[in-house]
Amino acid sequence: MSKSKKPIHTPSDFGTRERLQHTSGVAYENTDKRLGSPKRMRVTVQTPLDRYYSREQINRRQFEAGMKLYALWRRAGRAQKLTASYDANIVDGTRGNADQGHDAFSDYLAALRTIGKDLSDVAQWVVVEGASANEWAKEQGHDPKGGIVALRLCLDALGDVFGMPRG
Repeated sequence: MSKSKKPIHTPSDFGTRERLQHTSGVAYENTDKRLGSPKRMRVTVQTPLDRYYSREQINRRQFEAGMKLYALWRRAGRAQKLTASYDANIVDGTRGNADQGHDAFSDYLAALRTIGKDLSDVAQWVVVEGASANEWAKEQGHDPKGGIVALRLCLDALGDVFGMPRG
């Protein structure tokens, strides 16, 4: 009689075991340093940039340039609010340090203006909105396989704007 294999996870929102076998971006980690400790799943790929970087379709500099642009977008407060704010004083729907948001948005717009209209469209589509590069290419009437090339050019230009050294 063969031993039955115990599942390494409990039912969760990650889907069935079959789906997990065919997906990337889920890592299994030990919950304790002892041998034989239970494992947990952790999602490592959450954005298209994460996916492109894990598949080595973009390099580290390009990934960091995209994440820096996304950080500017978030710091500017332009992302949709999904939960209520627990700040003590909210006046006119704005939070306390509005100047920081204005500065970040100005930096965001300056970076997009510097790289040009076409590349800024790719940056907005992939980095901020979370769509894939080939979806952008289809939307613009280009060959879908060229979307990743446009994204690489866009992220290289952003790296230059942010002063990141080329490696």
